[in-house]
Amino acid sequence: MAPQKETLLKFTSRRYKSPSVSEEAFHAFATSDHAPKAAPIQARHGFLGVRQSFKPTALRALLTEGPFAANKPPGWTVDDHDFEIVFYVRSMEQLGGLLGDPDFQQLMADEADICDQERAELSIGWEEVFVENGKVVNIEEGKSVYQGWNESVEKLAGKKEGSKN
Repeated sequence: MAPQKETLLKFTSRRYKSPSVSEEAFHAFATSDHAPKAAPIQARHGFLGVRQSFKPTALRALLTEGPFAANKPPGWTVDDHDFEIVFYVRSMEQLGGLLGDPDFQQLMADEADICDQERAELSIGWEEVFVENGKVVNIEEGKSVYQGWNESVEKLAGKKEGSKN
């Protein structure tokens, strides 16, 4: 049996730009100002990956108009956040270290006029990849190579599934 894949914490922050900031200016800030300053701090805290996704109005419209909208399953909504950043870490201590880092705190303060500070959303979980670069991956003999649910929750949350502590 092949070794199991390492399961990482995937921490996601979904953000809105400030209403007074254009989509283009927001992109320029995130890509040319914030990311080059944040990346060395994130690496210093052992982050394994950081990815930014931009969600401009023109692309969101592809989901609310035309063929997709006509066939969208009932009850599905389109996320309207402008931006998403995903961090991959091995532990919450790494994430806590970043958030407590004075250099990173200053970067967060510097974005106060760019990002809507009142409407951010956070999520945390893990990711399992089964198609990459057009190829099936992480499946051997018809089964996932990832560890099971309970093992993942216990490893990442530091407690057994269903326990209160």
